[in-house]
Amino acid sequence: MAVTGRTYIPVVDRDLCQQCGVCIRQCPAEFMQELRTDGDTVRGYVYATTDLTTRMELPPCVGACPLGQKVRDYVQLLASGKVKEALVVIRQDNPLPGICAYVCHHPCEQACVRGSWDDPVSIRELKRYAVQYEVEHVEEVIQILQNRKQPTKQRRVVIIGAGPAGLSCAFELIMQGYEVTVMDKLDQPGGMLVGGIPTFRLPRFVVKHDIEVIRSLGVKFQGSVCLGQEITLRNISKNGADAVVLATGAWEDLALNVTGDDAEGCLMCIDFLNKINTGKDVKVSGKVIVVGGGNAAIDTARSALRLGPEKVVVVYRRSREEMPANPEEVEDALAEGVVIRYLETPTQILVENGHVQGVELVQMELGDVDDTGRRRPIPIKGSAFFEKADVVIPAIGQRPDLSFLEATSVTEHGTLYCDVGGTVLGYDNVFAAGDAVSGPSTVVESMASGKVVARTVMNYLEET
Repeated sequence: MAVTGRTYIPVVDRDLCQQCGVCIRQCPAEFMQELRTDGDTVRGYVYATTDLTTRMELPPCVGACPLGQKVRDYVQLLASGKVKEALVVIRQDNPLPGICAYVCHHPCEQACVRGSWDDPVSIRELKRYAVQYEVEHVEEVIQILQNRKQPTKQRRVVIIGAGPAGLSCAFELIMQGYEVTVMDKLDQPGGMLVGGIPTFRLPRFVVKHDIEVIRSLGVKFQGSVCLGQEITLRNISKNGADAVVLATGAWEDLALNVTGDDAEGCLMCIDFLNKINTGKDVKVSGKVIVVGGGNAAIDTARSALRLGPEKVVVVYRRSREEMPANPEEVEDALAEGVVIRYLETPTQILVENGHVQGVELVQMELGDVDDTGRRRPIPIKGSAFFEKADVVIPAIGQRPDLSFLEATSVTEHGTLYCDVGGTVLGYDNVFAAGDAVSGPSTVVESMASGKVVARTVMNYLEET
């Protein structure tokens, strides 16, 4: 960026500038409104193309990241060829950089000011480049992390759930010197990372790498552990846990609740994905209809397509603009041959001899905006039609399975009820993180929740 004439009129060299408007807050033109319309200045250009007035944090990429990663710092280090130094910066805020490098929905790129006149910086791809170096130099990275660990505090925390929230919580606690054990109902750690996300989106060597780094720091993992009659929260506390963190995720599919949704050939999304991802024999044939518009629906459709049916169709009750799935995943699904139809929803599943024969669908139109911030889908009278189908897979959402808790600890929305101190209602030393509290969220949002709860647990243990 060059400066000519008055020092408060910097001239943008758009071929060189890859910053994100952090200069805006310090520029003397902050108090000179007329300069905001001068297209030759950083101020004028950025204000004309980006709504910085609504951004309380700058750089926008950092403000948009749930983990608060120092994006500009590590991108600049990578640009200078300092990959190791960039990894140190990444690891300061991100316990699972490899996983994020593949499946993060990268809100940082959506906020990148560079994208207002060009393309946003490919932040996630740059992280993937750094992680590849880490995979090849893992011992070196582990040594750096070992040197950062705080002395042992002789306090033990048990985390139930080895998904992104539980893993992030474990990383933060182990780095601060606490003894950490992570239990999970699956026989391997990873939670939805290994049980829900398909391997074509998230290679398993990446998950293994991030988990092995956490294991190498001293975190203990126990698999095939299910809370219930034999193992209860109170038993865990009695057996030496100073604090317990529930990070059990949201594994229970929401049902369609239409006639015929219990017939053979009507599968459940998470169960379907989990069987595929854990190597079980899954077969589908003929025409597959997936109901839903989120990432789970797209993952289900793409996974089903790889099993060789004649056709895979996704039906979604809103329009493409309201579809919550990541746009790039939608584009990949379309490129692979998945058919996506909008403004349609099932009203019943037609069954013959106990098996799915087809679906009755009704066309929708969009009304006013509802409490989700999207336009409400409204059925069009007289628009119902029949469509043949051999397999129907609802993917309309998930909720936590909290049957192991007292009813008073569960909210009306089916999530965990935490008091103002962060503990689960009715349990003195039990905390909660991730989708079990918020409902289904993204990987990086779950990680951020795990980090926040780790700090809450540390504050609790320091006071007791």
